[in-house]
Amino acid sequence: MGVKISKSMLAKGMLVFIFLSIGAIVAILLFTTDKDTWSDLLEFKLIYIPVLMFLGFIRWVMDGMFFNVMAKHGSKSSVGIWRATGIRLEGNLVASIVPMLVGTFSMHAYLLHKERLSISESFAITVLRSIIPVFLFLINIPILLFIETEAKGNEFLGGFAKSYHQFLRVFSLPVAISIVFFIITLFFPNQIKNGVSSIMRWWGRIKFIHLERIMKIEERIFHEIDQFSYIFWMYLRKRKMMLVKAAGWIFLAFFVDYIIAIAILWGFGVHPPLLNALAIQFLIRPIIYFAFTPGGAGIWEFTYFGFFSQYLPSPVIGVSVLIWRLMLTYIPCLIGVGLLFREFHKDRRLHHWIVEEGVLPEDDLDSIEIKETD
Repeated sequence: MGVKISKSMLAKGMLVFIFLSIGAIVAILLFTTDKDTWSDLLEFKLIYIPVLMFLGFIRWVMDGMFFNVMAKHGSKSSVGIWRATGIRLEGNLVASIVPMLVGTFSMHAYLLHKERLSISESFAITVLRSIIPVFLFLINIPILLFIETEAKGNEFLGGFAKSYHQFLRVFSLPVAISIVFFIITLFFPNQIKNGVSSIMRWWGRIKFIHLERIMKIEERIFHEIDQFSYIFWMYLRKRKMMLVKAAGWIFLAFFVDYIIAIAILWGFGVHPPLLNALAIQFLIRPIIYFAFTPGGAGIWEFTYFGFFSQYLPSPVIGVSVLIWRLMLTYIPCLIGVGLLFREFHKDRRLHHWIVEEGVLPEDDLDSIEIKETD
């Protein structure tokens, strides 16, 4: 399946990402910064600066290990660890300027294809990279049921900090339901398709909706259900342990994300209950993962504004959000720019694809051959 990403889409996405990110950060800084900000900032323990940089580094290596594991045939991988990390950084750059993870499908599939993987297998691995985190989000269900996520909050923000965990609970419920529905779709695609057909037929009776448009939507949904379910089951049957290992690396990458935010708190001398701080971030993760803005701009900042408001005094909340965004987004994006710029100059086909065509060639998923692995 080709995913069209035009040059204008990239340009618009970049502008939206920049303006929304800057706007959100400036708004948060203006709201939280006061005469005590500088003195409180000087209290930040400098030892945590290299700690944060190291955590940011291993976070992307762990994320890259997903591609390293999934590209293995036998005991050897087609994608080295450093190349896999670079592919993730380049794909993350495109995902930051194209909303809803669309950018990662084309970019990752193409870059994996360059590493001697077929287009079909590259696309399948990329699809699985988006599916597996959904299974990891199932941990949010016991968190919602059993773990208390309320924190004391700070005096300046008052009710906001104290009610933030309630917002997460309310918002996480429909997210959890959607995740469960998506997983059911992977296991029982035919039943879901029958249900969708019934809904579409009922919807088609509404006079002001054109029946042909409904049929096209239905066809598109069925196509996506078939492909996602086919890919998932094919790997589950023949490479079950590979999926488990790859999921483990994604989980570790997410976990390091959470530790980075907690390390920022430690840098300011705040030591929250570890379970509490982790539980809140587990609930946050699906919200920012499925963010509809490029790179989650605005959504990422304000969700972690709420997180830091649970523990920190107001003058340093905005600075903490900025540090967190630098570690997880802005610095990786700059590195991704450098890597993609180098790729551009070495690969004329990539240059032609992004600048002129903006679409990967379609391929038949039935042509994927999954070899047995150790």
